[in-house]
Amino acid sequence: MGTVIKLRQLATQQNMYRLIVYTNDKYEQEASAVSINKRLAEELRKLKPTRRTMQLEKCFNKILDSLPEKVVIKDIDVMFNPAYRVDVIRILVEANKRHPFSLVWSGRYDDNRLLYSEEDLADYKAYEISDYDIVCVA
Repeated sequence: MGTVIKLRQLATQQNMYRLIVYTNDKYEQEASAVSINKRLAEELRKLKPTRRTMQLEKCFNKILDSLPEKVVIKDIDVMFNPAYRVDVIRILVEANKRHPFSLVWSGRYDDNRLLYSEEDLADYKAYEISDYDIVCVA
């Protein structure tokens, strides 16, 4: 389902309802992207640690709802906490269905996968782009 395109192809994409993930660190609008890491961490700190995994998606949606539609967000690192056993990309895709946004990826793009962290670290995640309804701009 997921596809990878170049930035110049973005304007021709017909499936703009899909989550757009910018994987290139040279993405020109990154400076205007809204960082949500601190706000999300503050929301999660209000909860008991045992409830955070179950409430992560709700907290993310609360923050997203406070932002304008089609906003570009960045800095979602808190979502990758290994204690939260969640599929971060699935949460993002579902949130995008109710409140469209784009994302500057916090990790790397390699061989049709989105990678977060390093393989030997506890927060390492690898996501096959084809498994998700997203458009990755490489």
